[in-house]
Parts: sequence; C-alpha cells; structure tokens
Amino acid sequence: MADKNIAELEMLRRQLQQLHESFTAVINETRPDNPNLISWPDLLSKFNILAAKYSVLNQAISKKHAGLLKEMSVAPKTRPGSIHEQNIVSVLLRTKLAPEIEQEEEEIRARAEAELQQDRKLDWSARAEKHESLAVSALSTFLEQRRKHAVTVDALVNEKLAKAKEDADVEMDSAQGTPEGGEEVKVTLEDVLAFMSSGVEV
Repeated sequence: MADKNIAELEMLRRQLQQLHESFTAVINETRPDNPNLISWPDLLSKFNILAAKYSVLNQAISKKHAGLLKEMSVAPKTRPGSIHEQNIVSVLLRTKLAPEIEQEEEEIRARAEAELQQDRKLDWSARAEKHESLAVSALSTFLEQRRKHAVTVDALVNEKLAKAKEDADVEMDSAQGTPEGGEEVKVTLEDVLAFMSSGVEV
C-alpha cells in the first residue's frame, strides 16, 4: 500500500477516534447517576461539536476517500475471543437486515403508503367541496347581477318609450288639421307604433 493511502487511512482513524471520544464524553455526562450534571448550554455546545465532527467524517468517507475505501477490505488483527465479540463482528459484516427488522420496515412502509393515499383522498374531497362552494357562490352572484341588469334595462326601456310617446303626441298635435282635399288627417295607432319602431334607441 502506498504511503499516501496509509496517511489517508490514519487521518480517518484519528477522526473516528475523536468522534468516539466526544460521543462517549457526552453519554457519560448525561447519565442520571452522574453527580455533576452538565448544564443545558454546555450540552448544546458539546452536541454541536459532536455533530460537526460527525459531518466532517461523513464527508471524508462518502466523498473524499470513497474511492480508496471501496478498494480495501478490513479484517480484525486478532480473532474475536468471546461469543459476544463474534456476534458483534457477524452483525457488522452482515449485508442483509434481520428478518424481523425487514418485516417491521415493510409494515412501516405499508402504513406510510396507506396514510399518504388517505391524505390524497381527503385533499381531493376538500378541493371538490371548495369548488362546489365557489360554483354556488358564483351562480348566486350571477343571478343577482342579472336581476339588477334586468331592472336597469326595464327602467331604460320605459323611459325611452315614455319619451317616444311624448314625441309622437307632439307630432300628432302638429299634424292635425285639414289638408288640401278638405279631409281631416287621422293618425292611427299603427302609425304611432311604426314611428316608435323606426327611430327609438334602446
């Protein structure tokens, strides 16, 4: 192995050791049986330091040294002695989750999907109800505006008809008399209606 790779692994080992020491210190200081309990500001400060060290190590493993770590295999220097240590190694080297954990994950995933579908149904029901309410409100507004418009148009038509009637009466008064044949001019109702329909603007 090249010296450069050894230096990178040594740096990762030191960062991991520092993270482990910080984590152990926080755990020990927050134990209920600890007579010198840490204050809340100090706990937040230590937690921020712990989170920063974890972030730096995670970035180094996942990006900076990812290529080197993929090409290497890790093996313990000594064989695990107790059964407990052997179980720890087997768990760390496991590539598949335990069956009970897989089943629990499937149940959680199924519940999350069911809740998501239920939320979507409720969302669409709320949208449909809101759309129906808006449609009813729009229809009521339209009917009210149409009624007001009809009243306005009726008033305007009545005003125009009254004015046209007055003009027709004046025209009839001026047209009454005896023309050259000695016959009296008669204005009929049809003449008035024809005059009204010929030039009245509504």
